[in-house]
Amino acid sequence: MSTRPSPRIVDVDAGNDAGNDTPGKHATSLGVDGENFTPGGKAHFVFTGKGKTLAQGTADVDQKGFVSWAATVKPALGCGGSVGVVGKDLSSGKETGDAFATIFCPENSR
Repeated sequence: MSTRPSPRIVDVDAGNDAGNDTPGKHATSLGVDGENFTPGGKAHFVFTGKGKTLAQGTADVDQKGFVSWAATVKPALGCGGSVGVVGKDLSSGKETGDAFATIFCPENSR
């Protein structure tokens, strides 16, 4: 029986501050970091907002059990809205708990 801690999300980021200074490039960047995933395995993440899937994808887990994944959503999501993310350790089948972030907007984009 494994005594390794369950995978968990340690940071979530959502912001409308990347690439939005160019007309037609308005987008929201999403990012997630996790720990305690199976070293050398794979993790899958799903971002949701307003009851629908915004982005999902798979990332490689490093040899210490850490993983990062990022995506971009167009058009940009509303300032101050909320996004959620859940992850899954594809090697162990264990899911993380939900984690949330408020969408950041720089002053000049409001």
